[in-house]
Amino acid sequence: MERIGIIDLESSSIHLVIIDIKDNQAHHQIENLKETVRLGSGIDPQGNLSDQAVDHLAETISLFANFCKVRKVKHISAVATTAIRQAPNRKEIVDYIYKKTGIKIKVLTEEEEATLGYIGLVNTAAQTSGLLVDLGGGSLKLVDFKNRLLQHTLTLDFGSVSLMEKFNLKDLPQAEDIKALQAFLAESFAGIPWLQGQTNVVGVGGTLRSLARVYRGRIKYLPDITDGLEIPVEKVEEILASLAQMNLEQRRNVPGLEKARADLSVAGIVIIRELLKATASKQLTVATSSIRDGLFYKYLHPRDPIVFNVLTHHTKNLIDYHNLDENHLRRVSNLAVTLFDQLQALHRLNSYERRLLLIAGLLHELGVVISVESLEKHTLYTILNSPLHGLTHRERVLIAYLAASHEQLFLIGLKDYMGQGPITLEDIRRIKKLAPLLQIAHSLDRSRTGVVTQVRCKLTPEICEIKVSGPGKTDLEVRDANRRAEAFLKEYDTKLVVTQD
Repeated sequence: MERIGIIDLESSSIHLVIIDIKDNQAHHQIENLKETVRLGSGIDPQGNLSDQAVDHLAETISLFANFCKVRKVKHISAVATTAIRQAPNRKEIVDYIYKKTGIKIKVLTEEEEATLGYIGLVNTAAQTSGLLVDLGGGSLKLVDFKNRLLQHTLTLDFGSVSLMEKFNLKDLPQAEDIKALQAFLAESFAGIPWLQGQTNVVGVGGTLRSLARVYRGRIKYLPDITDGLEIPVEKVEEILASLAQMNLEQRRNVPGLEKARADLSVAGIVIIRELLKATASKQLTVATSSIRDGLFYKYLHPRDPIVFNVLTHHTKNLIDYHNLDENHLRRVSNLAVTLFDQLQALHRLNSYERRLLLIAGLLHELGVVISVESLEKHTLYTILNSPLHGLTHRERVLIAYLAASHEQLFLIGLKDYMGQGPITLEDIRRIKKLAPLLQIAHSLDRSRTGVVTQVRCKLTPEICEIKVSGPGKTDLEVRDANRRAEAFLKEYDTKLVVTQD
C-alpha cells in the first residue's frame, strides 16, 4: 500500500488530498482538506504577494505537511497556479515556503494547469466532448475537448475574486455594475471562435460546486450528488437574479452557498451565465474534478495518464479496492447479459438497458463493504455514494436500484427520484423488467464456482425454458434459479423453467 498527498495552491484556497494506492493500483481518497486564503486579494501595487499572505501560505502548508506526516504519507506533490504564477516575487515565495515547511512547490504554467484540469475531467466525466470551464479566483481556464482528446486551451487572466473586486460586487450589487461586468465578459468571449456551438459546458471549481448545492437545495434534488449534476440555464439565471438582490450577510445564509464564497458568488455566476450565453448551451454540467485529479493520474500512469474507459476503470477500481470476488461478479454480469440477449423477444429492451444490466451485475454485491445483512439497502447506498464515475445521475440511480434488486425487487424510495430527480415512470418499468434477469444470473453462480458456463433459452407463448450446462453438477444453481419463477411470472406473465441440459 502506498499513500500520497497532493497540495494545490489556488488563488482562493489551498487544498490537500490524501490517496491510498494498493499494489494492484486500486485507489481511494481518504482525506480532503481545504483552507481559504484569497491570495488574489493580498498583493501590492507591483503584483507581489504581501508578507502576510505568504506567511499564511507557509503556515497552512506547514500544517498540511505535519498532517501528512501523522497520516504516514510517503510522497507529496505540491503545485501552485495563477496567484503564485503571476507574482513577480514567486521565486522568493517558493524558496521561503520550502525553507519553512520542507515542501517544494512547482509553479504550473498556464498550459500545464489547463492540461491537468483536462486529464482530471476526462478520467472522471461521463461526457466525451465539450467545453471544460475551470473558474478560479484569479483566472478562467477554458478547455475544448472532443472524443476525450484535447483540442484547444485558453487561460483568461480574470476570475471570480478579481472581477468581484473590479466591478464592486462584494456586497449588495448595483444593476449598473452587473451590466458592466456582463459587457466586459461578452467582449472577452466574443474573441474566442471555438466557444460558439459548444452545447456541452462542464464547470469545475468552488463557485460551481456552491451553485450546484444551491440548486439542489431549492428543488430538494435527488440523488444528493454534485458531480455530474445538470442545471438548466434558466435555473442558473433564477439563482443569479435571487443572489443579486441580496447583500453579503443575506447571501451567507443561503442554504448550500459556502459562506467563504458568498462575497464572490454573484461575480462567479455572472461569468458562468455569460459563458452559457456565448456558447448557446441550454444547460451546465457541474463536475467535482480538479487539477488534483490530473496530478494523481499523472502519478499513477506517468506515460499515459488518460484511462481507456472511464466507467470500466472506476468500476474495476471499486471491485479491486474493496477486494470483492471479481470472478463471481463477472460471471453474474455475463450470464445476465446472455439471458438479456436470448430473451430480447420477451423484454423488448435495447442496448441502453443491456449496459445498465451489465454494470449492475458487476456491482450487485458492493454493499458487502458495509454488511451482508440488509445487503440490498447497503448496495443501493454504496453505488449512489461511491466514486463511481462515467455515469449520468439517471444511470447511477437505475444501476443502484437494479443491483439492489439482485435477490428480490427493491424499489424503496425510488419514486422520490421521479419528482425530485431524473427518474421517469418508464425507468421504473425498466428496473422491473431487468431485475428477474439479474436474479436468475445470480442464482446460476450461487456456489461461486463457475459451474454454469452455458445457457440456452427457449421461448413459447406461455413458457420460458432455460437449459444450463457446465463442467460439473449444477443442481444447486438450477434449484436456486427456479426460485425466481414467481417473480418472472409476475413481470413477464410467462412460466419460468430452469433445467440441466
